[in-house]
Amino acid sequence: MTARAPARRLRLLYVCGNFVAGGAERHLLELWRRLDRERFEVEIACFRAEGQFLAEVRALGLPVHELGVGRRVYGPAGVRAFLRLVALVQSFRPDVIHGYLFGPNLFAALAGRLAGVPAVVIAKRNVDAFETPRQVAMQRLAHRLATHVTAVSDVVADTAVGLGAPRARITVIENGVDTSRFDRVAAPHANGAPVIGSVGCLAPRKDYGTLLEALAELARRGRAFAAVLVGDGPDRAMLEARAAELGLAGRVRFLGERPDIEAQLAAMDVFVLSSREEGIPNALLEAMAAGRPSVVTDVGGNRAVLADGDTGWIVPAQAPAALADALDHAIGAPDEARRRGDRARAVTRATRGIDAMVRRHEAFYRRAAGWAA
Repeated sequence: MTARAPARRLRLLYVCGNFVAGGAERHLLELWRRLDRERFEVEIACFRAEGQFLAEVRALGLPVHELGVGRRVYGPAGVRAFLRLVALVQSFRPDVIHGYLFGPNLFAALAGRLAGVPAVVIAKRNVDAFETPRQVAMQRLAHRLATHVTAVSDVVADTAVGLGAPRARITVIENGVDTSRFDRVAAPHANGAPVIGSVGCLAPRKDYGTLLEALAELARRGRAFAAVLVGDGPDRAMLEARAAELGLAGRVRFLGERPDIEAQLAAMDVFVLSSREEGIPNALLEAMAAGRPSVVTDVGGNRAVLADGDTGWIVPAQAPAALADALDHAIGAPDEARRRGDRARAVTRATRGIDAMVRRHEAFYRRAAGWAA
């Protein structure tokens, strides 16, 4: 028998860290914009109400509750924030609580179980290759407490199983992209050196050090190019110093966080991701939707998104020479790069639209809460 839905909206409570311009945060913003408000009542609990997307989140008109978590989850401030979340859960009485990323996953799993929320969901968005032993232990606890896990790819789902979540409790919902954002963006420049660009957090998992080594190899080969890195993060100072050491200070620009990602992508002749780990990166989906020929490493869900030789180039991770070879091919064969970029745009727009992703989430929430499909 199929459960009968109560005569009210299904209540969803999201738990997230903040609203910085990251992949998970962009995903949540697009999801919140499109959830059916006639069928879903949505509230948001965040560790800190900060970040580039905060104004856009506020403009949605959804209740946003700041928990007041400091830079560390553990300690007295974390305990007080957790108690605030428990009180919010008891007041709002959600049918589904959904945590996103490390700390919010743990808070959502603990608070959801403690308050008896019918569906306690955590999101698994990458393979977590850089977590400390304590973080792994906390994630194991969260995965075992959760009634459901959402994963962005089959590869990521496998890592959730490794953390103790039974396969039957894992639902794969791949990322989608709002392709309309790139409909009216101007074509890239036609003059000057080809531009190689990347968008992402300047953090160890993105392995921009390997990208800089590959760019230095291109420079040694005499290849003309300019490079831009869009984003910020803990590795920025180190990467800027490394670029200078490699003689790339005049070729590589660090642009920081930018609100005009569409324009930044349009100005790139080649998009690149040198990551050591990924789920399904929103930055890659955006680059493909913008028709950028892309060179990415063979990690996480990248191969599920991009087809080597058809919609881009795939190279081994942590292999500067192989990355340099692919970039050299991409900027040295502009007609082939354009063909792969055009194919990437067509495939992304046909198969990875944002609305389909939102509808899959809505159907998942109703199933998880025991409501009619």
